[in-house]
Amino acid sequence: FWRWRFGGAADALGRIVRIGGEPHTVVGVMPASFHIDQSDDEQFYTPLAIDSNRGHNFLRVVGRLRDGATLRQAADDLGAIADRLARLYPRTNAAVGTNLMLLNDGLARLIKPGLFTMLGVVGIVLLIACANVAGLMLARGATRQRELAIRAALGAGRSRLTRQLLTESVVIALVGGGLGLIVADWTSRGLAAVVSEQFHVPRIDAAGTDLSVLTFTVLVSLAAGIVFGAFPACSFASPDLNEALRDAGRSASGARGPRVRRGLVVGEMALALVLLAGAGTLMKTLLAMRATDPGFDTHRMLVVGLWLPPERFARLQDRAPFFADTLSRLRRLPGVTAAAFVADLPLNGRTNTESFHIVGRPDPSPGRAFNAGFNIATGGYFRMMGTPIRDGREFGDTDGPNTPGVAIVNETAARTLWPDRSPVGQQILLPIDHMQKSVLLTIVGVAADVRHVNLAVPPRPEIFVHSMQSDLNWPWLVLAMRATSAPGGLADPVRAILREVNPNVPITRINSADEVVARSITEPRLYTFLLGAFALLAAALAAIGLYGLISYSVSQRSHEIGIRVALGASRADIFRLVLAQGVALAAVGSVIGLACGLAATRALVGLIKGVRPNDPVTLIVVTAVLLGIWCSSVSAFETTTLSPSPRSLRRCGRLMALPSPQSPTFSG
Repeated sequence: FWRWRFGGAADALGRIVRIGGEPHTVVGVMPASFHIDQSDDEQFYTPLAIDSNRGHNFLRVVGRLRDGATLRQAADDLGAIADRLARLYPRTNAAVGTNLMLLNDGLARLIKPGLFTMLGVVGIVLLIACANVAGLMLARGATRQRELAIRAALGAGRSRLTRQLLTESVVIALVGGGLGLIVADWTSRGLAAVVSEQFHVPRIDAAGTDLSVLTFTVLVSLAAGIVFGAFPACSFASPDLNEALRDAGRSASGARGPRVRRGLVVGEMALALVLLAGAGTLMKTLLAMRATDPGFDTHRMLVVGLWLPPERFARLQDRAPFFADTLSRLRRLPGVTAAAFVADLPLNGRTNTESFHIVGRPDPSPGRAFNAGFNIATGGYFRMMGTPIRDGREFGDTDGPNTPGVAIVNETAARTLWPDRSPVGQQILLPIDHMQKSVLLTIVGVAADVRHVNLAVPPRPEIFVHSMQSDLNWPWLVLAMRATSAPGGLADPVRAILREVNPNVPITRINSADEVVARSITEPRLYTFLLGAFALLAAALAAIGLYGLISYSVSQRSHEIGIRVALGASRADIFRLVLAQGVALAAVGSVIGLACGLAATRALVGLIKGVRPNDPVTLIVVTAVLLGIWCSSVSAFETTTLSPSPRSLRRCGRLMALPSPQSPTFSG
C-alpha cells in the first residue's frame, strides 16, 4: 500500500488516511514480508477496539517468553489464569481454556501436514524414476558385457570397473537433477500464479529456488545416483570373458539381472498404485463434497462483504437505518429479486458460538449453559437464501426494536435441544455481558440446516436473531442478494448504492455464491489437483518401465520369436506370449500396491475432512487403470510384426531336418 498509494515516498509518515470514514495517521510502514498469520491480504494495522464481552473468545494473544522460561511453564501459568476465570465467571468461562504454542508452529500447523504429504508424494515419484533408470542401466550393462570383459582382461580390476559404472550413474543423476532444477526455476512462478489464482493459497509467491533448494537437489541427486547405481555397478564389475565373447552380451547379464529388472518394475507399479489410490480417494471425496447440499441456493446470488466501523455503528439505532435504507434501494434495483443482511454467511469456515439458557429447563450442568452457533440476519434472509422453513415462520417486517424478541433455530438445534417437541413457542435467554443483561427470545421458526464451516463438516445447532432486535455489535456483515441474471453485472450498481447510503462503510469483497462454495473446498481441490498430477506422472513412468522391460525381453528373445513364427505361430500366439509377461508383472505390482494403498488412504483422513478410506470402488478403478494392458499390448503388437531372421530360419531348418524322432518341438 505504501508503494501504491504514496509511491514509496519517505514522507508517508504522518499522512492521514481514512479507514471506514475515520482519519488515521500513518505512523509506520512494515516490510512486505511481515504477516501476522497465514493470510496475506492485510494492508493496515490499527489499534484493537472492541466491546467488552466475556463470551467473545476469538482473540489471540502474542507474547515473548522470558529468558530461561519454557513453553511448559508458560502454559501452566496461562492454565492457572483460565481456571481462575472459570471460577469467577462460570457462565462464559467454564468451558474455555488456553492453547499455547510457538508462533511459527501455529502459523505452520495448518500447512505442515499437506507439505509433508506432498513431499512424500514427490519422493515416491522420484523412486519410480530412479527405478526406471536403474532398470535401463541393468539393460545397458548387459549389452556392455563384452566391453567390460575386455577391460577386465586388459587389467581393469573390479573396483575400477565399479567406480566407472557408479560414476556414470552419478553423472546421469546430477545432470537430471540440474535439468530438473532449471525447469523448476522456469515454471515455479507460473505454477505459483496458477495455484494462487485458482486455489487462493497465501504466500505462494514466496516459493522459488534458492540456495537451500539447490543444496537439497544436489544431495538428493547424489544419493539417487549412488543408491540406484550401486547394484548395476556391482553386478557387471566381474564379467565372464568367455561367456561375454560367446554370446556378445545378449544374455550375459546373469540370473540376477532379469529378476532385479522385473522386481523394479513390480515396485514401480506398486508405488504408482499407491498414488493413484490416494488421488482417487481425494477425487471421490471432492465429488462427494460438490454433490453435498449446502442448505441454500447458490444460483444467481451475489455476496458483498462489509465492515461497519464500530465507532459509527455501535448502537442498534445507528445500524437500523443503514440496514433499512440499503435493503430498500437494492430491492428496487433492476435485476435484484431479494436482498438481506447476515453476520456469518454459510461456508465461511467458522461459526460464532454463544451461551444461552432455555426457559423452564435446567442448564446441562451447574454453572454451564447451553451452547450453539449464533447468527444475526435481517427479515427475508431465509427466503432470499432459498433455505426452507420447516416449522413456524421466518423473520417478518413486523419484527423490530419495539416488538418481542424472536429467534429461529435450525433443524439440528431442534433435534438436539427439543427432541420430543416442537421448539416453536419455546423461549431462551441470551446473555449480553457488555450490557449486563439477558435478552428473552421466543422461537418462531425452524429453518433447514446449512453448512457453515465447509461442505465436509455436518451442521451444528444454530440460533438466528433478527438484526433489528440485536444489541450485539458485529462489524463484519455480509450483504447477499438474488439476481435475475448473472450476478457479476450487479457489482457496480451495488457499490454505487452503498456509497450513496454511507460512504464510510468499506466493501471488503464482492463475489458470487458459487465462488464462495468453490473457495470452501479450496483445500481438497488443491490436494486432489497436486496428487492427481503426480499420480498420473507416476503411472506414466511405471508404464514406461514396463514397456522398456518387455521391449528388452523381446529383443533378447528375437531368435526364439522368429523361430516360433517360422514354425507357424500366429500373431495371436506371439501376442499372448509377450502379453502374459506384462500382465503378470502388473498383477503382482497391483496386489502389493493395493496393500500399501489401503494404508496410504487412511493417512489422508487427517489431511482432509470427509475422506473415506478403503473405498473398494476407488481401489478397483485405479487398479484397472494401472494394469498397463495398453503398454503391454503396444509392445506385443510391435513383436508380432517381426519377420523371422535368416539366422533363425537356418537354425529352424537344421532342427527340422533331424531324422531323430526325439527332435525338439516348438509349441505356439
